[in-house]
Amino acid sequence: VILSGSEDLKKRYMTPLAKGDAMFSYALSEPDAGSDAAGMKTKAVRDGDHYVLNGVKRWITNAGVSEYYTVMAVTDPEKRSKGISAFVVEKSDEGVSFGAPEKKLGIKGSPTREVYLDNVRIPADRMIGAEGTGFAT
Repeated sequence: VILSGSEDLKKRYMTPLAKGDAMFSYALSEPDAGSDAAGMKTKAVRDGDHYVLNGVKRWITNAGVSEYYTVMAVTDPEKRSKGISAFVVEKSDEGVSFGAPEKKLGIKGSPTREVYLDNVRIPADRMIGAEGTGFAT
């Protein structure tokens, strides 16, 4: 959001973050796309003034605790990394849910969970930057 978000996104999401009222989590990795993040399967399909997101993100720090998530999703599958866009997803968005906490050997100060996106419909203005620039950002 800081690097490529619109002024509206910065104001809307950075203000509660700076006040300590909210946290962000970063949702990139997936069950079949950990080290090959460009091979992700989570999709975001444009539907009028909205995007509909479907997929699973894995190993997400503070999942279920954070209010906001920077979610990477494929908007153009033929372009690989240049077809990945970034979105702000809110914990309260309908269709967002979380898996059980991972059992970890260390780093126990924060929970790590999967994030499930099941027909999560968000306004198009929650895209961070232009379509297809999420991976580069």
